[in-house]
Amino acid sequence: MKPLAIIAAFLAVLIGLALAFPDRLLNPGGLMQGHAKIEKECLSCHKPFKGALAMQCASCHKPGQIGVRRVDGTALPKKAGKALFHRGLPANGCLECHTDHKGREAAKALRAFKHDRLGAAVRANCNTCHDTQKPQDKLHKLASRSCGECHATGGWRPASFDHKKLAAARRCIECHKRDLPMGGLHASAGTNCGTCHVAKAWKPASFNHGRYFRLDRDHRASCATCHNDPANYKSYTCYGCHEHTPANIAREHLGEGIRNYRNCAKCHRRGTYGD
Repeated sequence: MKPLAIIAAFLAVLIGLALAFPDRLLNPGGLMQGHAKIEKECLSCHKPFKGALAMQCASCHKPGQIGVRRVDGTALPKKAGKALFHRGLPANGCLECHTDHKGREAAKALRAFKHDRLGAAVRANCNTCHDTQKPQDKLHKLASRSCGECHATGGWRPASFDHKKLAAARRCIECHKRDLPMGGLHASAGTNCGTCHVAKAWKPASFNHGRYFRLDRDHRASCATCHNDPANYKSYTCYGCHEHTPANIAREHLGEGIRNYRNCAKCHRRGTYGD
């Protein structure tokens, strides 16, 4: 026999075997459980010399019925929990997310999911798919239905949060009660964290002592100099410095006809002489 004839005969045998036993000669791996019945019917999904085509998927999986009915037409139970986002996807895009021949577990046949393939209406309402993943804390109850305002599609964390999205009248402590330190300063500071802190981070923080008493001249002392009760920073004393003793203070003020003199900062707003 001529060499060409031998080669032709050999190829004919290979083609015949491939057509007769495609699952053994061509199959790169087992199909998922849902496709197990067509494991030997390669042409159900593949076209000769073209490979798997998305249009073949749609011949069984109607995009409008995914998540609603099975392939055989029977209705899926409503509690199945499957999101109906497939309705907003192009019918020829199946292979961008799905593959096969990875074994019986369906999860192994999923490629990376691309949120940008979803329709605009679905992207604007992330709860369509992620409703069961939404935390039940107070912050998330106040949040909109678009997770994308704080989260990225690559993962839930890291996330960003813009406090401007909250109502102006909402108090910080409604969300940050657990973050409130137990020290005396914070116990007497009230519930509006924004008085000293900014929305970006707890530190650095500022405290406007001038609202009560301006720390000028010789009054740039440590907190404990005046606030000798660490459990209550609203309590303070001026008797620890200079000529300030209870007896001297009483004599000087009573001589001026001033009887309510124990709240020094009510009248003396700064350390300037004569204030």
